[in-house]
Amino acid sequence: MSPVHPAEPGQADRGSASVELALLTPALLAFALLMVLAGRVADANSTADQVAHSAARAASLERSVGAAEAAASGTAASSLAENGLACGDHSVTLDHGGLTPGGAVTAVVECRVGLGDLTGLGVPGTITVTGDATVVVDTFRGQP
Repeated sequence: MSPVHPAEPGQADRGSASVELALLTPALLAFALLMVLAGRVADANSTADQVAHSAARAASLERSVGAAEAAASGTAASSLAENGLACGDHSVTLDHGGLTPGGAVTAVVECRVGLGDLTGLGVPGTITVTGDATVVVDTFRGQP
C-alpha cells in the first residue's frame, strides 16, 4: 500500500476557476441582457415623453379644439415614427383647456410596444409606455 501524501498547496483547487466560470457565465449573460432590456424600456419612456411634448406644442399653436386634436394626433404619429418607437397602437389624450391664452395644453401619449421589437432579443410580451407633457398657450395671441 502506498503512503498517502497530502496535496501540495494549490493542487486541491486545481480546475475550480474553470468550473466557477462555467457556472457563472449564463447568470452574468442573463443579467447583462436584463440590463439591456431595462435600458431600452427607459429609453422608450423618454421617447414617449418627447412625443407627448411635441403633440402638446402642436396643439397649443392651433386656434380651434378640433384642429388642436388633429394636430396633436398627427404630430404624435409622425414623432413616434421619426424616433423609431414601433407602437402596435397608440393613443393621444388631450386636455386643451379651451385653448385660452395663458392656459395650458396637456397631452398624454400611450404606446403599446412589443418587447421583442424593443430589445431585438425576441423577448415575448408587450409593455405600455406613457408620456405626458404640458405646454402653455401663448398669452399674446387672440382668442380662438
